Amino acid sequence: MNVYILAPQNRLSGGAELAHQLCHAINTMTDINAFMVYVDVEAPFDRALGADVNAPKPYNIYETSHVTDIAATDQKDNVYVFPEGLTYSMPYVRNVRKILWWMSVDNYLLSTKEENLGYILDNVELHLFQSYYAEQYVKSKKSDVNGMYLEDYINDAHGKFIYPAEFRQNIALYNPAKGLSEIKPLIEKAGWIQWVPLKGLAVEKMVLIMQSSKIYVDFGEHPGKDRIPREAAANGCCVITNKKGAAANDIDVPIPAKYKFEDTVKSLNEIDRLLHEICDDFKNHQDEFESYRNMIREEKSVFEKGVVEFIDYLKQ
Repeated sequence: MNVYILAPQNRLSGGAELAHQLCHAINTMTDINAFMVYVDVEAPFDRALGADVNAPKPYNIYETSHVTDIAATDQKDNVYVFPEGLTYSMPYVRNVRKILWWMSVDNYLLSTKEENLGYILDNVELHLFQSYYAEQYVKSKKSDVNGMYLEDYINDAHGKFIYPAEFRQNIALYNPAKGLSEIKPLIEKAGWIQWVPLKGLAVEKMVLIMQSSKIYVDFGEHPGKDRIPREAAANGCCVITNKKGAAANDIDVPIPAKYKFEDTVKSLNEIDRLLHEICDDFKNHQDEFESYRNMIREEKSVFEKGVVEFIDYLKQ
């Protein structure tokens, strides 16, 4: 038995990194061999699998290998792990055991409109849940689905140290790639604080700006346990979210209720007051995220335990 893990070619994203992390963990923690399978998302589905490209440079740390001969791997004892964004590739490997790793529910809904959900429920042997939000979605479609948790962890560069509270600036960070239209009214209203978009930053620069800031605001969709909120919290920022997707529950995003808002547009005055309170009394607000930071610190060991349990399941 070999395990083959799919990822879009040349993609730098949380999901792509997680796929490489799983490949590395299986190879270093178990007696099973794991390989990457890169997918050319621009090619027709019947020719997309097995792109012959190198791992993205930042993922070389995971020391993965990839395969290109898909026909040779399409054997009944082998396992293919599909992310939810590549489910249309499933029918093109007919004999393998199919595993679906739900990293981003919303991305699946947007890309497929659930067109292939019936095929998935009939052909996927095991569903892996990165979040409680994902588990709830899948079980709403099939209550007795065969599933288990396999979560993730953020890059080890985050949270190695936390810059002293007294030296931080009145800076609020946001991700312009998601929820931009929702956060714009707040940026316009709270012009007294410096707003910095997190865009195109290497890990080292991301850590540096987060260590210098007080707040991270995320009004995006939260399709799973998003990485940037956890990275910001690990680096000592206070996190403010809406209640969309995974942020609606206190398992995936377990931050105090006063930092979550149901209707951000109608709550602009309240959020603005909270921004002032955080900046004026930052250390006390920062301390309210200690349990969240503790959870984030434990995620790598939880992930590694999940990998072992996953491989044990495959050996049964």
